[in-house]
Amino acid sequence: MQLEPVQEIISQRERIMAAARLVFLDGPPEQATMDAVAQRAGMSKKTIYREFKSQLELLAALMAEQVSDLGDVVLPTTRSNIEQELYTLVVRIMSSITSAHSMALVRLIVSEIRRYPELLNHQKPRNTHLNMIATWLASPPVQARYAIEDANDAAAMLMGMVMQDSGFKLLVTDTGGMPVHLIEARARRAVTIFLRGVKKAP
Repeated sequence: MQLEPVQEIISQRERIMAAARLVFLDGPPEQATMDAVAQRAGMSKKTIYREFKSQLELLAALMAEQVSDLGDVVLPTTRSNIEQELYTLVVRIMSSITSAHSMALVRLIVSEIRRYPELLNHQKPRNTHLNMIATWLASPPVQARYAIEDANDAAAMLMGMVMQDSGFKLLVTDTGGMPVHLIEARARRAVTIFLRGVKKAP
């Protein structure tokens, strides 16, 4: 029995996403264009723009896809070891954020925004790495033990403590991501310091 071509059994949006992964994540940066995506997908740019209003929107969809690949956030319970579980979550998320694919996406997103500043006014994606940590910090078991008024602000602070000066280096150099041992060491220190600073008085 003859199999149907792949492009005929997947949706148009999936074809575009598959082509975008090849172009934006695995191809050379200088060839990361919507024309290249259209050629890979075997369709016109006009068709792509019916699914995604801009290149930034397509890049954001790829980033959201990487976030979803991490799975759902497992929220703590009243019996949880908060420090250990937060450390595990931070390591998992920071490993994703600093991966070669994620950094390639960030470079392209920054490039798009520099060329088209008006894109900053577009609706921001809901599912982000930051939101995952913020959701965890906003959970009742954490709130019962720690004084965290703004979970989003706290999540950004915690991520910044782990990233430190590495964010800029990863953006300007293609080093293949932050080493796992460095993420783990920084995450351990950052989580300990962070929780110590927000712990409620007994």
